[in-house]
Amino acid sequence: MFQPSQPARRSRTRSGIALGLAAAVLAAGASACSGSSNGLGSPDQPNLRVGLVDSIGAVPFQIGSSTSTHAFMDSGLTISVQKFESQQEELAALASNKIDVAYGEYAQFLSGASTLATSDNIRVVSEAYDAGAGTIALLKRRGFTLPTWGAGAGNAFNCNGSVSIVVPSKQGTEYLALAAWFQSLGSPLPTNCPAIVANPNPTQAIGAVASGQATAAVLQEPYVTAAQISGGLQLDQDLATGNASAVPVDGYFATKAFVTKYPHTTAIFAADMAKLQASSGQRVVVETALRSAGGIDSRVIAAMQLGTYPSVVLPAKLDIVLRLMSNAGTVNGLLDSGKLTNLSPGS
Repeated sequence: MFQPSQPARRSRTRSGIALGLAAAVLAAGASACSGSSNGLGSPDQPNLRVGLVDSIGAVPFQIGSSTSTHAFMDSGLTISVQKFESQQEELAALASNKIDVAYGEYAQFLSGASTLATSDNIRVVSEAYDAGAGTIALLKRRGFTLPTWGAGAGNAFNCNGSVSIVVPSKQGTEYLALAAWFQSLGSPLPTNCPAIVANPNPTQAIGAVASGQATAAVLQEPYVTAAQISGGLQLDQDLATGNASAVPVDGYFATKAFVTKYPHTTAIFAADMAKLQASSGQRVVVETALRSAGGIDSRVIAAMQLGTYPSVVLPAKLDIVLRLMSNAGTVNGLLDSGKLTNLSPGS
């Protein structure tokens, strides 16, 4: 389940969780999600290639795309899943039309490093996963006292190496949450600060803090809980609060060219995902999937915090992550949430 040897998705690899869905979970999802596509007609492209990096947020899709559930098949879609080890590989595949839809992180797919975003050739076709309380956190060694953050944090956090904070990526949600927290304290995070160290391997990040090689680390679940249970770290700050509260983390994306050419396929996929998100995103489903796949301490599964699985993409909600990206300097210019979520042909 934990795969620290693999670089995670995007510039970091995702959490490294490979979800094995139990038969009981699939049966539950099937009963709730099968049926028609709500009068949307037949898909104009029945064969849909979906890129995926294994993650907690992908549980509903994995249920729907299983041969035991038939959620997409019942709507006329034949789903082929392509797994990727990194977000960058997935973005490249989407840009080169090797896949039609990609599951990924908003902070990465919409960043200034994404040519699809900077060229206005990307659209959000479905929500996947939003942060919840305790799902993103700043962790330190147990008993260690971090510097006093705040308006006078310039002396404590002066980027000279005396303080170092490990994040999976300087483009990812963890970085956005950290930057938002510093900003709320009146101490904006310096641009290109060498004290912020990117390491896509969460196990290595936990080890660096535990051994004193790093001052702290910002991680998402399940690594927040794993760091405390297995790594002996201590939660210092819940970063999924304030401006980063309920921030959209993951979604499903397609190019503007694809949604324009295949509006029915896009609409059917979105409708199927809405049903799957609503019916398959309960904690019991996630826990069953994690326990079935093995590899994660059962104590972590029982204690970890979970975010939410929204069924509707709302521009106002997307504005949360866009504001965080703008404030952190990870996006070029301003992105229009209304345009990003408008799936009408030619939008």
